[in-house]
Formats: sequence, structure tokens, C-alpha cells
Amino acid sequence: MPYIFAIAIVGSALAASRSIAKKRRQATLMDALAAPQPSTAGLGRPALGSGPLASVHARVVRWDEKYQTLVQTRLDPWLAGRLRDRQIQSLENGGQRHLSALELRTNRSLGLGLVSLGLNVLAKLTHWPLLPGVIAIGLYNAWPGFQEAWRVAVEERRLSVMQMLPFYLAGMWLGGYLLAGAVGLVFFGLCQKIEFLIQQTTRHTLTHLLGEQPQRVWVVVDGVEIEVPFEQLRLGDILVLTAGQPIPVDGVVVQGVATVDQHRLTGESHAVEKVVGDTVLAATLVLGGRIQVRVEKTGEETAAGRIGEILNRTVEHQEAKLADQFRRMEHTLAPMLAGGALGWIVGGPLTASAMLGCNYVLFSLVPLQMLGMLNGLKASARHGILVKDGRALERLPEVDTVVFDKTGTLTLDQPQVVAIHCCAGYAEAGLLACAAAAEQRQNHPIAQAILAAAEQRQLTLPPLDDAHYELGLGLKAWIQGEQVRIGSERFLAMENLPLPADLRLAQDAAHALGNTLVFVAVADIVLGAIELAATLRTEAQATIDWLRQQGLALYILSGDQDAPTAKLAAELGMDGYFANTLPTQKAERVRELQAQGRRVCFIGDGINDAIALRQAEVSVSLRGATTVATDAAQVVLMDDDLAQLRVLWHLAKGFDRAIVANTKLTQRFSLLAAGGVLAFPALKFWIVELLWGVQFSVGMGIANRPLLDEAPTGPGEENALPPT
Repeated sequence: MPYIFAIAIVGSALAASRSIAKKRRQATLMDALAAPQPSTAGLGRPALGSGPLASVHARVVRWDEKYQTLVQTRLDPWLAGRLRDRQIQSLENGGQRHLSALELRTNRSLGLGLVSLGLNVLAKLTHWPLLPGVIAIGLYNAWPGFQEAWRVAVEERRLSVMQMLPFYLAGMWLGGYLLAGAVGLVFFGLCQKIEFLIQQTTRHTLTHLLGEQPQRVWVVVDGVEIEVPFEQLRLGDILVLTAGQPIPVDGVVVQGVATVDQHRLTGESHAVEKVVGDTVLAATLVLGGRIQVRVEKTGEETAAGRIGEILNRTVEHQEAKLADQFRRMEHTLAPMLAGGALGWIVGGPLTASAMLGCNYVLFSLVPLQMLGMLNGLKASARHGILVKDGRALERLPEVDTVVFDKTGTLTLDQPQVVAIHCCAGYAEAGLLACAAAAEQRQNHPIAQAILAAAEQRQLTLPPLDDAHYELGLGLKAWIQGEQVRIGSERFLAMENLPLPADLRLAQDAAHALGNTLVFVAVADIVLGAIELAATLRTEAQATIDWLRQQGLALYILSGDQDAPTAKLAAELGMDGYFANTLPTQKAERVRELQAQGRRVCFIGDGINDAIALRQAEVSVSLRGATTVATDAAQVVLMDDDLAQLRVLWHLAKGFDRAIVANTKLTQRFSLLAAGGVLAFPALKFWIVELLWGVQFSVGMGIANRPLLDEAPTGPGEENALPPT
């Protein structure tokens, strides 16, 4: 009787598949992944009105929500590693990872699979009529595989190993091997679950791109500044912005002068001066001054918002279809069909189905690869590396080109003093001490650089009487009764202070190198200038040298000007560089390299890097980067240290060694299983499942080997890569 029931269900399932295909194209697995979904299981369900049915539905929803929370807080950290889970939560500001509708269903399927195993065992012990329920749960859990097999046939119009899976499962159930089928489906569900854990993609909201929007802003209405709710801001309004405020819109300066830090969005290494007529962009920061901005674009229409739109469109290309898990096994299709035909000749349809299963021993490479990835994720987390997408470990050994962003990645946000230019016979130490005394109450990057230089020289600072910013991008201070002015050339001009000829020459030379001059005047006399340059990360040169030793081509890709980018590329010994690159152009540059046959790893930290991070085969960001960059990247260096790239490469090579070893193992067991089915046809599926279990157990040992114990070391690296 159970077998008749099974035949009816299989027939209904196939009929439903045909009717779906005849209708207009339905949402695929990819569509489900890409569509915005509620974060909890109970949201978005159709209301059932009132009455007993609604009460039961509500109770089921509550149970499901509790179960989903249990899986996310207990099972997920156990599978992928608790340390990695804490690292992800730190990037999410303590929040839980968003679950798509497909992952919610996968969690349910996994639970139902375990229920199916229990019912199977209970039916064997008690002889209760529970097997129809086992078959129903099995078909429910296998249904995504059936749908994907049908989609590949109808949409991609190709024969795939995915189409063989329904025949194997149907033969197993109809042949009465329900326990073996239940075990196989639990493992299949577990593989899907692990797939979600090792491939994490993020959709970008305005909060990701622009930061927390202000609740209220100041606007000019009929010449009067009034405070209004931010959501009431309209195009054409005049927005008032002062030092320390983020810019929430794209617009044009209509009054005032300000210094704006926009390196996260544009890649420029230094703050820029904004005057009347200049454009300002959302997701940038006013460092000093005061401006009035006419609002031209808000929200998703801003430059940052358009970057978010592009990123969200690329999510679907980052998330794999179910069939993609088996794509690397497509070369086994012909041997699988040949084995099935031989089995049919020797022992009939059930033997043919079992022979198909012999090839599925090779398919254990899919879960074994995932287990190896989980091993890599945990090992990476122990070394301060968050691998959000396990495919990065798979692809990294194939990378031949590494592209670095400049500002914030190879260099630090805070500049450093590289020269002091004095005139009028003034001493360098006195000029620096005077500037540091004036800046000692300020916290912007230039002030911190000047203070750090004074501290390094152990200078004694004179007492500061008072200090405040002026509209013209400068600082006025009073030190021991003398007025001190510090700022840009424009600030000196506004104060009617002429720039000496030798300082003008120094400024031209500094600009040619991409450096900045901050002028210092005391008592209406310009006494000199302090030259600031971007600070190279201390570990950058050693990391670049090591990557070059691995035979990798190295490039800089920056939104900064040509001169500073070329200078840094020459200092580090890069193979090339791209400067003056807009955010969307960064992705184009990566595509150009890929069109040359290169496999690219891109390393960046800003909003302007996010699209390129998505475009590259492997993408890396740093812990201190923008939220958009850490979301878009597959790997995040949690210690904010480029030296971690060496550990990452060694982990990827260890993972690759495990995959090669397991590939050889599964090939041997597949041949052994085929010989066993032909030699002992009465056992059929049990031979396949038994050998699969043995092979999988051995493969798990290989997949969980320490990934760094065979890592090569160079001079001085003996203790750099401890075993995990």
C-alpha cells in the first residue's frame, strides 16, 4: 500500500511540474534569493481570518518563528563557528543575520528530514502505518531539486545531472529503501543549509550608504534659518551644514566655504575645499567651515544611492542556483547514463537507478567541499579573518592579479607631516610647536597629524589662550597674546596675508606629489608651512613584496589624483596603476583586467570601492572600512592589517589540497560502488549508501585537516603561520 501511495505522489508531482512549465515563467530559485524578504518566518503570510483555522495557523507561525530563531542562534554558530558568528554580529552591530524566504524553507526542510528519520525508525519498531508520512516529507524536501531540474531543462535547455536526481530518488522510494532515502535527503538539506552559511551577500539600504540620516536639519526659508524634520526636505531647499555634520544629500554650495572629507566616496586622499558653485555629495563629511547647499538629489537619487542600486542588482549574480552546486559534476553525466543503461540491461529499472546512484558518490564532493569551507571559515576566524563567502577560498588559488585601492587601504586616513618649510628666519621646531599649540583642542585628521609630529619631536607647546575656526577654512588662535592663523592659501587671502614666493614654490612642488600644505602666520606675518602626505600602512610594503614573490601582478586603483597615485605605485614597486577613477569606473577597470584573462582579487575600503569589490573574483575589505565595503566584500580583515593576506592565501591553498585529495577518493569509491551493484544486485541501494557513508566519513577527515600545517614559510616566517 505505501508503494501505491508513493506512485500516486510522484505522478502528481510530475504532473504539477508540467503544468508549471506550461504557464508563464515562475519565480526561480535565483528570483527567490534576490527578492526582498521579511526577516522572520511569520511575516508576510496571508491572513486566514478568524476561527479555529486561524488559531491553528497562528500557533504554527509562532512555533516556526521559535524554531527559526533556534536554528539561527544554535545550529548556525555550531556549523560555521561561534567566533565567526560573533565577528559577523560585530559588523551587523549586534543584530542577527537576515534570513531569506528560501533559507527559512531550508531550515524547515532540515527539521522535517529529521522528523522523517524518526518516523522511519518508529515504523520499523512498531509496524505502525507511518511510511506514507515518510514519503510525503521526502517528496516535500526533494521538491526544490525537482523544480531546479525542470528549470534547467526548460529555461537553460540542457540535459544535466540534476535531471538524474529525481529518477534515483524515485527508484529508491519505490523500491522500499525509505530509510536510505531519508538519510540522503537530510544530508542534502544540510548541504543547502551550509551553502547559506558560507555565501553571505548583503542588500544595501540608504543606512548602509549614507549612514544614519539626521532626524532634523536646518534650512533657510525667506532668509531665516529654521529647523525641520529631515523627511520634509525637498529639492531646491537650502540646507545649512556646519563642521562635524555628514552631508545627507547631493547639492550645490550657494553660500560659504567648508572643508569636506569625501575620500570614502571618491577616493581622494585629502579633504577638499568647497566654495560657492561647487558640488557636494551625500555620504561625505564637513570637517570645517559653514556652507549653505541647494538640494538637488536625495535618497536613492544621490551618487551614493546609485551605487547602492548597482550593488543590489549584482546580488543575484553573487548568489548561486541550486544547480550551480553540481555544475562541476556535469562531466560525469555521460558515464552516469552509460552506467544506468548497463544496470537496466543487467538487472532492470531498479538496478539502473542504483547505478545512477553510484555516480552520486562523486556528488559527495559537494558536501565535502562545503565542510572544507566550514573548516576554512573557522580557521580564518581564529586568525582574525572573517570569510563571509566561502567561494573566496575556492577561487583565491586561481587569482593571478591583486588590485589595491589607495586611500584607506594602502594608506591610513590620518596624514603625516613630511616636511616643514620656514621663511623669515623662523626655526622648524618653533613653527611646529606654534601650530601644534593652536591645534591641540582640535580632532580633525590634519590637527592630529601636526600634534603627532610635535609629540614625536618631544616639543614643549606654549599655552593656548583661545582658538576657533573661521569661515575661510582656517583656525585663529591666541598664544601668549599673539594671534596665530593656520589654514589654506584661500584662508590667508581672505585674511589679506600675502604668500611669500618661496612658499608658493614649495606649494607647487607639494601639489605635484599629491601632498598638502598648511600655512602658519603669526602677528600678520606668514612664517612658513607644514607639508602633509598620506601615511603608508606599516605592513603594506612587506605584504606587497610577499605577494610579488607569489608571482602575482599588482596594481593600484584609486579615485585620487594621478601624481600621488603614481608616486605610491613607484614606491611600492607595483606593476601599474589607475588614477582619477570614478566608483563605477573602478568596476570597469576590473572588468578590463578580467577581459585579458586575469583572475582578480580586489582590496578596498570605501563606498567608491563597493562595485569593484562585487565585480572581482575575490574581494577583501578591512574592519575599519565603510559598512558598504565590508558588506560587499567576501572577506573582511578583522584586525585591519594587510599582513593577514598572507594567512588568507595559505588557508586557500590548504583548502585546495583537501579538495584534490577528496576528488581522488570519491572517484575510487564511485567505481567500487558500481562494481558492487553489478556483483550483488539484491543489495542495490544499500551498497551505494553504505559505500557513500564510508567514503563520506573518510572525506570528512580530509576536509577537516588543519589548513596551515603544510604552509610554506620563508626567512623570518617560522612562527608566522601556526597550525589551526
